[in-house]
Parts: sequence; structure tokens; C-alpha cells
Amino acid sequence: MIAEIEILKLFVLVMVRFTGLIVTAPILSSNNFPIMGKIGLVGLAAYVVTPTLPVLPTPLPADPLPFALIGASELLIGMVIGLVMQIMFAAIQIAGQVMDMQSGFGLINVFNPAFETQVPLFGFVFFILAVLYLLTISGHHLMIQALVSTFERIPVGGFAPETSAMGQVAAWGGLMFHDAVLLAAPVAGAMMLAYVTMGIMGRVVPQLNLFVIGFPLTIAASLFVAALSINYYRELLDQMFTSMFRQVDGLIDRLG
Repeated sequence: MIAEIEILKLFVLVMVRFTGLIVTAPILSSNNFPIMGKIGLVGLAAYVVTPTLPVLPTPLPADPLPFALIGASELLIGMVIGLVMQIMFAAIQIAGQVMDMQSGFGLINVFNPAFETQVPLFGFVFFILAVLYLLTISGHHLMIQALVSTFERIPVGGFAPETSAMGQVAAWGGLMFHDAVLLAAPVAGAMMLAYVTMGIMGRVVPQLNLFVIGFPLTIAASLFVAALSINYYRELLDQMFTSMFRQVDGLIDRLG
């Protein structure tokens, strides 16, 4: 009877760690993913993982408060890992905002059902591309595998983050803007050339109404450059996803 209670407590804590990932990780946390599906995924993952875990050296506390504190630490592990994965998608939204302001789409926002908010047009397009690419490389499976690997390096109740761990997460947040600049570079660079060209034309031919012809030209040029740069974006997304999973792997070692 005591062994069964210990297994049940362990099962609950494993579910809590998976829940932290589900509520923060890209795709898995999407509002398009049904709630019952998320609950089922958490329960199934915990059901599969719990029997594979080694016996804990000390029994889990029976008192509610210490047990709740351990549960909070387990939830934090999953949430931090999901947050690091979410940073890349935030970079895509920032890049989309920059490209929209430069190309003339700044006044147009579309509804992103994944976040239930208005997002830039370019940001939404690149968000869809990133999601499709992540699903193509089975990134959603890699997310779950990354969390499963945490149980080998961070046993249940063994959350003991290094002091530099949170600082490292903040530094990765700074890299978000670096990735955003790289994503926006082709369109932003083309728009700079377009505005310089139109400025010269306005000085040479003052009769031209740049306000009338400027918006169609910049919009067409931005779409044309984005289409030409699709291979560049694919390679950049691949590098960003590779870096994301590498960062998660390094973070796991610092949390336990």
C-alpha cells in the first residue's frame, strides 16, 4: 500500500512537469490544441515515463505543503524549458513587425488564433512557416523528448538551479533581437534601397507624387524580396531551431 502511494505521488509530480512544458512550449501551448488533448497528452506521457524512473533515495513528503513546493519546482522546470523554446517564435514576431513597418503593411494586422491576438502580416506568415517547418522535422516530438531527458539529469524533487541559469535565460532573450534582425534583414535592406531611390527620384522629378506610387512599390518590392529569400529563411530557421534545442540541453544541466 505504501509503495502504491509513492508511485501515485511520483506520477502526479511527473504530470506536473509535463504540464509546465505544455502551457509554455510553442505549438503544444497553442489554443488550437484542444484542452482535452493536452490533458490526455500529459497523462499519457506521465503514464509511460513514471515506470521507467528509478526509485527515489528518499520518500516523497506526505504533508501537503512540502509536496506542493516540490510540485511547484516541477512545474517551473517544464515552464522554463518551454519558455526558452518560445523565445524563437517571439523573434519571428519582432522581425515581422520590423518588416511590416518598413514595407507599408504597418497598418495591417491579422488575427493569430494560436495566441488569440493581432499580429503583423509578415510575422504571421513567418510564424506559419516556422510552425510547418518545426512539424516537418518532428520538433514537437523533440520537445517532449527533451523534457523526458530531464528526468535522468534532474530527478523528481531535485530542482537545484545554478545561480547563472536565470541569467543565461535572460541572455537568450537578448539573442531574440539578434535573430529578429537576421530575419528582417533582406526585406529591411531592400526597403532602405527603395526609399533612397524614391528620394532621389523625388528630387530629380518633383512632379512625381511619391505618396501615391510609394506604397504600391514598397509593398511589391517587399513581397518580391521575401519570395526570393525563401531559401535563406529556411536555412536561418534550421539554425534557429538547432540553437534552440542546444540551449535547452545546456539549460537542463544547470537546473539540477
